[in-house]
Amino acid sequence: MLYISYIWVYKEHMYLIPLLAFIMKKNITVLLILLLSASFSFSQIPIEEYRAEIEKLETETQINEYWNNLHKIDQEILVRTTNLKIADSISISNMIKTSLIFDIHGTKGYNPNGFSGFLTIINLSHNYIGQCQLAYWPIIEKCAEIGGTIDSFGGKYPAYELESVSSTFYNYSLFNQEIKYPKLIEKLRKIKTQNIIDELSKSLEYQNKLRELNEVKVLHSWSKQRFENRIDEGKFSFVKMSNNGIYIKIYRRIKKLELMKTNLKSKVYRIENEPFGWKYVYGNDGSLILIDDEENELIKYTLAK
Repeated sequence: MLYISYIWVYKEHMYLIPLLAFIMKKNITVLLILLLSASFSFSQIPIEEYRAEIEKLETETQINEYWNNLHKIDQEILVRTTNLKIADSISISNMIKTSLIFDIHGTKGYNPNGFSGFLTIINLSHNYIGQCQLAYWPIIEKCAEIGGTIDSFGGKYPAYELESVSSTFYNYSLFNQEIKYPKLIEKLRKIKTQNIIDELSKSLEYQNKLRELNEVKVLHSWSKQRFENRIDEGKFSFVKMSNNGIYIKIYRRIKKLELMKTNLKSKVYRIENEPFGWKYVYGNDGSLILIDDEENELIKYTLAK
């Protein structure tokens, strides 16, 4: 049995049923994409429906099958989705369902070396909303305590997981910077999440509100750069939005910038809710430097032409 909460899709999309019946005979993957694209176009996630379907799972086999289906949603649907709003909804739904499974069933049916162990990791890396990653971090810590795939996936733990967070917030790579790991892990542990599911849901609502803003002005743009000594293709910008706020825009997403200090020749900004204490020094001349919490220079960006 495939548990994906289809009932609430039909309530709003009755016209899809004849088409779905035809597609079901032809291609189950296309069916799933159509169903999920329709359902996840909504701004709210049906948490209580997820809770009810997960509570109905009784045996380890049923729970394991549920885990496997979440993994299939990630691999066959989420990674193929180009619409950011739908992708965010699918990603956060998988995160919420993961949290609910652990809350309701603990580790029953969880295979740390199987699809479920793999899913709990890629839930983090396939999500690109910083606040969601922070809310989800206790799940990562829980899985690290259990062990399994997480011990070595993408490098020795916590290399891959920290890389996901630093990339999402700062587009910065921690590759071969293991010396930084203990301090960064400690900073993540100090962030207290009262309710993982509530925080995930609120993060999606906030992200959808950001999408309602219009870009008013591009202040400056720079070449993307994840490493100190290597410039990447593409660019990112500081932009002014219709609410008069200043945001960093990269990979079709915006993140709010908070003004921390105004100097004679520069302003210092931090990304809203960023976890590591890193900041941007934005010069009056258009220069931009990413610094760490001790004001060490991490990257000096190149103005885009």
